[in-house]
Amino acid sequence: MKRLLMIFLCLCTLLSVQAQDISNGSKWWDGTDLYTATVRAGGVVYFQGSDYNELTIEKDGDKAGAYKIFPSRQAEDRPPLRGEFGWRVQHIRQEGMNFLVVRRPNGDASDILVLTPDNLKDCKGQEEWAEKQPVSDIITGMLLNTNYLSRFSKDELRLMRNEILARHGWKFQSKDLQEYFGKQSWYKPVANNNTIKLNIIEQTNVQLIKSEEIVPDSERGYMDMSAPMYNQDLRELVDGKGQFPGGLDDDGRGPDEIDGEDFYSVTNETEFLAALGSNRTVVIAAGVHLNLSRVLEREEMFVGERGRRWTGDATAIVSKEPLVVSESETDGRQLALVNMKNLIIKGEQNSSIEVDPRYSYCLYFINCENCEVHNLTIGHTEGGYCSGGVIGVRGGRMTLVKDCDLYGCGTYGLDLIETSDFALMNSNIHDCTYGIMELRSCVSVKFTKCDFFSNREYSLVEGWGVEGLVFDDCRFFANWGDAPLFNLDNTFYLMGCQVYHPSEHLGSMKMCEQIGNKTVFIDNPLDPNIKGRGIGPR
Repeated sequence: MKRLLMIFLCLCTLLSVQAQDISNGSKWWDGTDLYTATVRAGGVVYFQGSDYNELTIEKDGDKAGAYKIFPSRQAEDRPPLRGEFGWRVQHIRQEGMNFLVVRRPNGDASDILVLTPDNLKDCKGQEEWAEKQPVSDIITGMLLNTNYLSRFSKDELRLMRNEILARHGWKFQSKDLQEYFGKQSWYKPVANNNTIKLNIIEQTNVQLIKSEEIVPDSERGYMDMSAPMYNQDLRELVDGKGQFPGGLDDDGRGPDEIDGEDFYSVTNETEFLAALGSNRTVVIAAGVHLNLSRVLEREEMFVGERGRRWTGDATAIVSKEPLVVSESETDGRQLALVNMKNLIIKGEQNSSIEVDPRYSYCLYFINCENCEVHNLTIGHTEGGYCSGGVIGVRGGRMTLVKDCDLYGCGTYGLDLIETSDFALMNSNIHDCTYGIMELRSCVSVKFTKCDFFSNREYSLVEGWGVEGLVFDDCRFFANWGDAPLFNLDNTFYLMGCQVYHPSEHLGSMKMCEQIGNKTVFIDNPLDPNIKGRGIGPR
């Protein structure tokens, strides 16, 4: 620890004499290579590594400490750090630390360069010293780097990230974490996680570990020493315990609260908007009723905000990054989630989402993948016509809506366009003003144990160019309109369904294939034998 303290003191000394930006001739360490900075005209900084690596960054606007990786000056096709051309580089001088951090488009740190007074030999010696220390001793007090992190498996990385939070008393939602950390003498949970403040080292380490977790092992140089291809005797000889030096087998660590996803509990519209993003679970607290129009109409909450857009047409956005968009509609604005992956929106007991504009979607997924909506009541405050719906999905794949109550107003309960692998499970669609659903050019759409009732006014299940449309254990009742129940131009499948609808108004039954011959057709849409079965939000 004396060695570590000396480095910090040296950094503080350098910080006190350094000008407002990167100094010419300053040395920067990334865990593997030592770079020397050459400051050029126009805010360009050229770094020459001792291993012949080259990196060039240039000023990004007038903001102090803001740079970006400059592509045309690199010796190779990609920069030597964990980053891409055009990614931001931030010069941080805070709390005695002086370092450069490469940031992913989502803002997370992906690599660092630390200002150092040492030569290459001393830097490598410091790295070897760090590798011999117990992980718990350094993860909250020393900046890590990708070379250090490459020794650990993805499971170990998740545990490391989690302990940084646990050491501050993070109050976990998962029962297993509550039980595990409750047994640790050092763990003192706080009443409110919002009171936890991480220092700059901890913030950067958390982000750096998160970034490392998504890098393929083949790219980060990790090798699984537990695999049979390695000699177990040699492994035990190396570390003496049958685990990696500085490993996680016995240092009081438990499972990760954020096991592959971040967890956010929200109680209002502003928190909900801020929580939305890829690879996370957003939970609307029990008894909370969100009216998204309260935030969607506020332009200042979108313009200039990272990860958000204010636009007239979300489908015209060419960016590939995940975006939370306020999109204009005929009589207001709607929420569009663009390019999201692995986003789960859940409601606790008696929670809901609604919007005011009659012609908007309540939730609109555009080019999203593996996104889910659970246990929510979702609808409009007023009925609409001509356009809109409760949930819209355009493009993307693997969307799941489960245990939800989608109520009308909003022309259709579901509006699916050019998407695949959509599933609605254990849910209701009712009181929609145009019909139950409209499907266009979709592949693999399945409804399981759903009730469709009290919908009107035109074709109730309408679709063109849909492949693999399946209704399994679904019920259609109390629906009416001036067009058939089914208006489809391709084969669809009924499995054990109950259809309470006049036979002369069923529509495209020539396109229907019944699987198992267990589907029942009853002419009376208001058959007194229809009974509830408790589907929808819990």
